[in-house]
Amino acid sequence: MSGRAVAVAGGAPRRRAARACLGACVVACLAACAASGPVPGAAGRSAVPSVSGSPPPRGAAAAFPDPLRLAGVPFVSQPDWQCGPASLAMAMAAAGRDVPVQTLAASAFVPGLKGALQAEMLAATRRQGLLATELAPSLDALRAELAGGLPVIVLQNLGLPAFPRWHYAVLIGVDLARGDVLLHSGAVASDTMPLATFERTWARAGRWAMVVTPPARLAASADEARAARAVVGLERVDSAGAAAGWEAMVARWPAGRIARFARGNARLARGDAPGAAEDYRAALATDPAFADAWNNLARALAAQGDPAGALGAADRAVALGGVRADTYRATRAGLGP
Repeated sequence: MSGRAVAVAGGAPRRRAARACLGACVVACLAACAASGPVPGAAGRSAVPSVSGSPPPRGAAAAFPDPLRLAGVPFVSQPDWQCGPASLAMAMAAAGRDVPVQTLAASAFVPGLKGALQAEMLAATRRQGLLATELAPSLDALRAELAGGLPVIVLQNLGLPAFPRWHYAVLIGVDLARGDVLLHSGAVASDTMPLATFERTWARAGRWAMVVTPPARLAASADEARAARAVVGLERVDSAGAAAGWEAMVARWPAGRIARFARGNARLARGDAPGAAEDYRAALATDPAFADAWNNLARALAAQGDPAGALGAADRAVALGGVRADTYRATRAGLGP
């Protein structure tokens, strides 16, 4: 969604498309701040469904096969009002995790609203130890995920802006030449919808979409900041799983400022001070004015028994200052005169 508005509408599943869903955006805080305590981590990976066509080369946004259609994405028919939990169950099954709709409804479904908040869709995914990534609001982002073998949970407004009927469905195919999409939706598997209709209903819901993956697999379309938000969200409930996400981020963005800083925090949390220092230095090579990384490098060097190096790094953080200047000064004071 483009804002923080919350809306809900209700109804039982129909033959074409069920309704009764609700959405609200969540913006996760990136791990680009100094840790007063180190950030933990460790890992996991599962199978994904096959896709016709080859994944596009990175950086070639429009170089996708057409048509794109996933094979083997399980279909779960939606119980009354529960398009959100049913969509999660399908996406999780495609990621190698079979979770009953009833289990997901217990954490994602809001009975009083007869729907599922977007925030709860993300949280329910993380509670299962999986990575939930919100996608950029573009058809190319959806197609990139399909080309990479991932079904996409999409939020639609099947009504009008003034009289919304919110609905989650699972996108499993796009055919630009024919001008249609394939959705696991409501009580119908592989339901065909005109592309123009899909784009209108998706746009009326703020073009919100997400994918579900094992922690070690990043969304194909995610940039570094979007991927980091997903891993930070998982880290709140599963530090071990998040560590796999940070490793995947460093593999994709070896010089990434966010990726290296966050993996450094995870390494420091599990006592790997030399590895943490290596990551902080890599982040600083990309951004020498990254005060948080200087602060945490000071902590890593102190843990290695390098007081001179720790003092030098802490002094750099204090000199740079910023919104966490008090934290940097506290780190420096803790290292002695």
